[in-house]
Amino acid sequence: MFCVFIILHGLILNVLGKVPTISIDKTDGCQMYLNQESLDVELITSKSSEMNVMVPKSNGDYTEYPVPEQFKTTINPKGLSTIAVDSLG
Repeated sequence: MFCVFIILHGLILNVLGKVPTISIDKTDGCQMYLNQESLDVELITSKSSEMNVMVPKSNGDYTEYPVPEQFKTTINPKGLSTIAVDSLG
């Protein structure tokens, strides 16, 4: 089972069970609250901004991690290579 979300604004996602993949496309503003069962989830995102993943701590609180929005692409002998970079702002 996997979850797909397309063209949303202000999505709040609360994972209650095991989810191997979450796909988010064309979404602005997304808070993904994971549980212990889904810490190995694969996030697939495109054309989206203001996304955060909330990872549970042992005390019941969450640690917030922003999903990268900025990337650097370079050309190499085999084609293109793209990596996420921290925002300069």
